[in-house]
Amino acid sequence: MSNKKEESSSTSPYSITENVLEERQQHHQYGRISTQLYAGVLACLSALSFGTILGWSNPVTHSMVVDEEEVGKKHLVWLVCLILIGCSLGVTSCTFLMKQMGPKKALRALGPFYILTWWLMLIPDIDVQLAGRFFLGFLGISYSICGENLLMQTVHYGIRRYITVFHSSTMVLGVLVSTVVGSATSKFHHTLVCASIPILHYVLIQVIPESPVFLYATSHVAAAKSLAWYRGAGNFYMDMANIKKDWDAGRQDSDAYRYMLLSKVVYRALLTVMGVTFFQVCTGYFIFMFYNMRIWCHGKTVYTPVVDSTITGVCFVISKLFWGSLHSVFSWKVRGLLITSCFASAIGLTLLALYQLLDALEVDIIINVDWSPMIILALFLFFYDMGLNYYPKILIFEYMPFQMYKRAFSIVHASFWLLSFLNIYTFASTILSVPIYVVFTVLAGITYAGTVFCYFFVVEPKGKSLIQIQLEFGGNPIGKRGALFNQTRHTV
Repeated sequence: MSNKKEESSSTSPYSITENVLEERQQHHQYGRISTQLYAGVLACLSALSFGTILGWSNPVTHSMVVDEEEVGKKHLVWLVCLILIGCSLGVTSCTFLMKQMGPKKALRALGPFYILTWWLMLIPDIDVQLAGRFFLGFLGISYSICGENLLMQTVHYGIRRYITVFHSSTMVLGVLVSTVVGSATSKFHHTLVCASIPILHYVLIQVIPESPVFLYATSHVAAAKSLAWYRGAGNFYMDMANIKKDWDAGRQDSDAYRYMLLSKVVYRALLTVMGVTFFQVCTGYFIFMFYNMRIWCHGKTVYTPVVDSTITGVCFVISKLFWGSLHSVFSWKVRGLLITSCFASAIGLTLLALYQLLDALEVDIIINVDWSPMIILALFLFFYDMGLNYYPKILIFEYMPFQMYKRAFSIVHASFWLLSFLNIYTFASTILSVPIYVVFTVLAGITYAGTVFCYFFVVEPKGKSLIQIQLEFGGNPIGKRGALFNQTRHTV
């Protein structure tokens, strides 16, 4: 009788030995693939929807100018960039909401307000438009982060490494869809297409269970059932054990993040990531995304609005998808690619500044090669996505103890969108008073400075333990990587 009791307790999903867990996990490998792909599709839909928000302002503001609507310059500037303030505030609010409700319930709570806000954008009043832009950014980024968290906490790392390639690309795909549809159709049809994506997503999320990581805090059984739904029976034991380890460690030292943030190794690492994020934004990536080819065409179109939007959007998508695929297969040294990415991006910005200068001087040869800035932009995106647009998130993951990771991610992510707002606002405010070649010269200079920053301050994390990294930052090691870190490490 006692032997049977011991046997039943050992097969519990949160008390089973690691050797047995590994055998079971290896036997079924990835588990039920269909439900995990379903979760991946949902995450991609939330990112796609967020991308349509970022792409919305390009055709809409352009049509306002072309149709000579009575919208002041100040309102146009805010209409373009107010979304980014909403994104910055939405990051921290979403983190709190997921902690209280879980990512799935947060999606269900945000969904109706998010969909309603899209329909409010049809009201022609400019004040409603401005408020709508803010709340679209606030709700859209929250919706996207919740979808991404649900993906990360439910899908096996062997499948997730490939799904994340498409997930990271669907945001820029959403920008492409929004700009092309907005350029080709009316504002009503544009809004209808954009609103249909969160409506579809909201319907599809109803059938999935809540995140097992969130459920574990209140019910181990509910967490096991949730993970079994995604993975299939018998395919979740190892991850359940890892969830238990991280939860136990967090419960034993629930206030660890308070003293960790003030430790030398943590705040130096955080400042390093913030520095890389600053240079990531100051390349002007969102300027290209928001303004399209009109940057170097004095506000005019090169071919047609649809063709211009398609060409630029396709460059964004192909570059992101190409480097996302390579990063999912190969694991390169972070520091070297970051330095190369910074320097090559700065050269691209320098060439764009030079083109604009020669165009301003009305050099004849420039008139005959008006396609050259598109080639330069494609090369810029290629080198930008190689490192600057990928590694800041990875550095947070590698540098931070798991007790600090979520808070560090929120700080960096919110700062990213706030810096993006400052970048776009400055550009939109000065575009008519400052020559465009001056703007790109300044951006190129900042990016060259970013190359120097990465060379001197970024610590190479590849192949190193957290203690080794922290010793290189110059301080006493503190904290540890979570149990789930080893399950996801090789994806980065």
